[in-house]
This record gives sequence, C-alpha cells and structure tokens, in this order.
Amino acid sequence: MTFGAEPFVHPALFYRDEHEYLAGTVAFVRAGLASGEPVAVAVPGENLRLIQTGLGADAGAVRLLDMREAGRNPGRIIPAVLRSFADAQRAGRRVRIIGEPIWAGRTPVEYPACVQHEALINAAFQGREVTVLCPYDATRLDERVLADAHATHPLVILPGSAQERDSAAYAPEHVVARYNEPLPAVPDALSFRFTAPSLPQARRTATAEGARLGLTDR
Repeated sequence: MTFGAEPFVHPALFYRDEHEYLAGTVAFVRAGLASGEPVAVAVPGENLRLIQTGLGADAGAVRLLDMREAGRNPGRIIPAVLRSFADAQRAGRRVRIIGEPIWAGRTPVEYPACVQHEALINAAFQGREVTVLCPYDATRLDERVLADAHATHPLVILPGSAQERDSAAYAPEHVVARYNEPLPAVPDALSFRFTAPSLPQARRTATAEGARLGLTDR
C-alpha cells in the first residue's frame, strides 16, 4: 500500500496550551476561507467551542462537528466525517479539515483504532486536493501517542512553531501493522449460535445486545 502524496497534505499540529491551539487552528481555518475553500472542523467539544469563539462571525462559514460524538467510533471517522465532507464539495476545489481524533480522554481500547485511522488517512485521500490538520496535545498525551503522531503524519508543526516540516519518523505502514491486533476476549460476552433459518433472530439478538451496552446506530 502506498501512503501519502501531493496534492494531499496531512500535518500534525502539536500544541501545549490554548494559545498555541488557537494560533494554529484559527489561522488554518481563516486561510482556507480567504481562499474560498470549504472548511470543516471536527474536534472534541471543549476545543470546538474554543475555535468557534476564536473565529467569531467566521464560524458561520465553517462546518463544525463535535468529534466526541461524530468520531465516537474511530472506524467511522474517515467515511462519515472526513470523506463525507470532502466528497460533497465541488470537484477541483481544495478542501480543508481540522480533525482531532485522539485526545487525553480516549481509552486504551479505542486508541489502536484511532492511530490506525490516522495512518490510513494518507491512503484514503491520496491524490485528493485535501488538507487535514490534526492537533495533538503535547502536554496531556503520553510520549507513545506523540511518537505515533510523527509516524502517521508526513508533516509536523512543533509546539510554538507555525512552520510545517517533514516528519523524519513517517512510517504509516508500520503503524497499521503494529496495531493490527484482535481485541481482547470478553469472558462474559453474549454467544448465540445460528443457522441460515435463524439469521433474523441472530440480527435481532445482536441489535438488542448492542443497545443494552449503550451502542447507537452511528
């Protein structure tokens, strides 16, 4: 699999505080709006409110999504958030998206799918006129997460800097392989044996069990 190539641009923005976060994200959005580019922002709710306030009246021209809801299932972020927005735009227009799929509250069970998502973006958008900026909290996220961000993004913006630079650690294929492991077994998981005639019952059982565990249809 080949990852990452122009015209797709995929930088990681490392930030240490709200000032650095806003300096990087708001400038990115305003540059897109000034160029007539469609812009979407999908970040956790508290950061979404920061960006919305920082943009002021310009926020009305941006598609705003709370990643805690839209990206609750990491496997849905590329098709349902990023591609959904990019594919809806007129052909030939560069699209800008801020996507923050990894934050300090993500669980260890969620993280492997999140980091694989970041690696696979490079293949999903190869050759597309799209820029996806991914913020990373350099203060609250652990070193492994920050190292993985360098491996999944061809470009990085270091804390306190506004300049993109090549990531010397870029190796998304290795990240996909490293985290491509089965989920741990759940001893008390529901088990239901079925045959072709009982397939409808199996579907109803799976749906009911998902609802009991708090899953939604998203």
